[in-house]
Amino acid sequence: MYDCASRVRVYAHQRYKARSRNTMAMTKQQGVAWFVDGAYALSAWNGSVSGAKFDYLKLRQYIEEDAGERIGDAYYFNCDSDPPTIAQTGFNKFLSSAPPKGAGLRVKLYWLQSKAHEWPASAGGGPILHPVTGEQYTTKSQKGVDVGLAFNLMRSHAKRGWKKLYLVAGDGDFHEVVQYLVENEGVEVTVIGAHFSISGEIAPYVRVVEFKDIEAAIAR
Repeated sequence: MYDCASRVRVYAHQRYKARSRNTMAMTKQQGVAWFVDGAYALSAWNGSVSGAKFDYLKLRQYIEEDAGERIGDAYYFNCDSDPPTIAQTGFNKFLSSAPPKGAGLRVKLYWLQSKAHEWPASAGGGPILHPVTGEQYTTKSQKGVDVGLAFNLMRSHAKRGWKKLYLVAGDGDFHEVVQYLVENEGVEVTVIGAHFSISGEIAPYVRVVEFKDIEAAIAR
C-alpha cells in the first residue's frame, strides 16, 4: 500500500511539473500585449506631430521590434457615432484585419453620451443657448472606454500571463491597474503617447515613448 501510494505521489508530482513547464512555455509564446485608447492616441499624436497621420500597422511593427517579441493580445477601444460613418467603418475594418492588410487589433466600440447644459440655479437656471442660433449648448463624452479597457486588460493578463505591456493611454483612471501589474506581476509597462497627456499617477510605473520621437517610424 505504501509503495503504491508513494508511486502515485511521485507520478502526480512529475505530472504537475510537466504541466507547469508546458504552461510556462505556452505563456512565453503569447508575446506582448498592446492596448489602445483611440481617443487618447489621436489627441496625443495631434498634440505632438503636425501635418502627418500615424499608421497603426507601422506602430505594431515598431512595438514588436522594440519588445523583441511578437504581439499576442491587441485591443483598440473607442467611441463611435450612431450610425457610424463610412470612413469610420473602413478605418475600423483596417484596424481589425490581420497583418499585413491591417493592424490586427480587436476593436471594442462604446457609445457617446450627449449632455445638454443649463445655467446653475444661482444664475437663474434654464438652458444655455447660442446667442445667434438659439441652439442649446451640448457636449458629447465617451462612456465605457476606460472601464472596458481596464477589464479586458486584466482579463488578458490573467489568461495569457504576458510580461510586457504597451499601452497607448495616459488617463489616471488606469493607475491602479498599472501599479498592480508592475508591483505584483512584474510586468514591464511602456506608455506610448505624449508627456503632456500622461497622468502623474501613472508616470512613476512606466517607461514613456514619445510619439514625436518615433514619428519617422510610424507616420504615413
